[in-house]
Amino acid sequence: MRCMRTVPVAQRSGNTPGETQEELGPETNHSAQNLQVTQALNPRRTSEHRRVKWPQAYKEKEWLQFDEDADNILEAIAKGDADQRLQNMTTIIISLAAERFGLEEKRTGNLPYTMNNRSKKIHQLRQELKSLRRRFKEASEETGPLAELRNILRKKLMTLRRAEWNRRRRKERARKRAAFIANPFRFTKQLLGKKRNGQLTCSKAEINHHLRDTFCDRSREQDLGHCQHLIYPPAPTLNFDGKVPSWKEIQEVIKKARSSSAPGPSGVPYRVYKNCPKLLHRLWKILKVIWRRGKVAQQWRFAEGVWIPKEEESKTIDQFRTISLLSVEGKIFFSIVARRLTDYLLRNSYIDTSVQKGGIPKVPGCLEHTGVVTQLIREARENKGDLVVLWLDLTNAYGSIPHKLVEKALRRIFPLA
Repeated sequence: MRCMRTVPVAQRSGNTPGETQEELGPETNHSAQNLQVTQALNPRRTSEHRRVKWPQAYKEKEWLQFDEDADNILEAIAKGDADQRLQNMTTIIISLAAERFGLEEKRTGNLPYTMNNRSKKIHQLRQELKSLRRRFKEASEETGPLAELRNILRKKLMTLRRAEWNRRRRKERARKRAAFIANPFRFTKQLLGKKRNGQLTCSKAEINHHLRDTFCDRSREQDLGHCQHLIYPPAPTLNFDGKVPSWKEIQEVIKKARSSSAPGPSGVPYRVYKNCPKLLHRLWKILKVIWRRGKVAQQWRFAEGVWIPKEEESKTIDQFRTISLLSVEGKIFFSIVARRLTDYLLRNSYIDTSVQKGGIPKVPGCLEHTGVVTQLIREARENKGDLVVLWLDLTNAYGSIPHKLVEKALRRIFPLA
């Protein structure tokens, strides 16, 4: 697996139908500079991210029929190189799904309030009290029966209001309980965290300038020279597994992926490949071709940026943090690369798991580190000793260090990088 450095050349079709030129030459590195809007590789490219109303997972018949129909269409047009087939596949999936299942409507605001029977009775009693109040003012004498009737209506209204308030309180408690059980971290963060809202108000040029200054390394191609602080690890005892992805690996990645994960530029979510085995098998064949040629697909070099406010009433670009939504097909591919690379590092003892916890499979790093720090603080408090705890968080970790240093460190432990 290598990213080769030469000028990218557009792939062209041959003279005969179905004839393609898979690789015309190597290409330049796909660095963070590709995040700039003005430097898009294909300015005519349009995003397929449409909010399709996908059916529920339990509707197996609908999914199987969709899988069968989409696979038949793709089988009829299965021509071209891997990039073209991948683009055709995602486009047909979204187009067919939008036609069959429809698109989700954008929420214009809160849903209108619908009164239940108790609320209707409360509204009716309030209207009767208003009418009774007017009659009480107009009456010159014999207001005793009106006052008694008003007291009766007030007691009924108070009883109904108390019952309705208790019902809403029980419903709100049940909603919060379900939200906490589903995701305790998110619920606690929304309950105790700072309020974050706002709308980004800046031009496209300002966004490009911010991305360039934050993530781009202008000295990327400059040689850093000798660095004595870099560790020289021993030669690996086990080589990196460079075989094409197996069907079992693809299935494991899809099984562990979250169905609610937002799709990227392709618009195809994980739930499609979870419920459509034929489409997943067709994707597996394309991924094997991309793996053999050692060149990242053109579609995977694009991302949809999402700007999330950091504080309340955020407006400027510095008050937002950005996340990039990548295509699901690329995430499946690189999940296999990441798994194999992690396995390569662990089996060759390049990672000390007693220190490094993050990113290691089946290691509860946060819980273990938190438990150790908590125990040390408790012992220092009981023994009345001194203890210094320092928390470090790197701001813009990727953009604050030379990118050449990352590449150089990877080549020390992974010669084929």
